[in-house]
Formats: sequence, C-alpha cells, structure tokens
Amino acid sequence: MSGSFQVVMSDLQDMAGTFTSEAGTFQGIMPQQPSGLPDGGSAAFNESLSATVGLACLAHLQIGGDIGDNGTKLQTAHDQYQHNEVSLTQLAQQVTPGSLD
Repeated sequence: MSGSFQVVMSDLQDMAGTFTSEAGTFQGIMPQQPSGLPDGGSAAFNESLSATVGLACLAHLQIGGDIGDNGTKLQTAHDQYQHNEVSLTQLAQQVTPGSLD
C-alpha cells in the first residue's frame, strides 16, 4: 500500500458546504442566552440553574463553531487542491513539446 489518497473535488466541495450549512442549523436549534427558566423556589437554586443552562448554551455555540470551522477547512483544502491542479496543468502545458508556438 502506498499510503496515498485521492481527492474527488466535487465531494470535497459538497462536504464543505454541508458542514457550513449544518453548523448554522446546529447553532439555530438552541438559544444563545438562556431564557424563561422555571422558578426553583430559591435565589441560590435559580442562579445555579441559570449558570448551568448558560454553560450548556455556550458549549452548544462552541460545538457549532467547531462544525463551521471544519467546513472552512474543507473549503480551504478544496481551493488549494484546485489551485494546485491549475498550476500543474499550466506547468505541463509549458513543458510539453509543441506548446511553445
């Protein structure tokens, strides 16, 4: 086994779009700030509940951001592969006999 891999450009582009889209969907399913929490009967409990839900909201936003970052990384990889493909094609045309018209 050579340890190499093949990149299918359209698949890479599709994955980047999917990750970006899903990040927005994921972030949209939960509010950024907790609201409408039930009254637990004591100020201390209410503060703890609010802090806990706030941390859950923050973790949710961070996960959504990570999903979006993966989409960005995939798009960057796609763009770099595409640039390299164009560059190699141009180089091959320059060194191919008959291309020096």
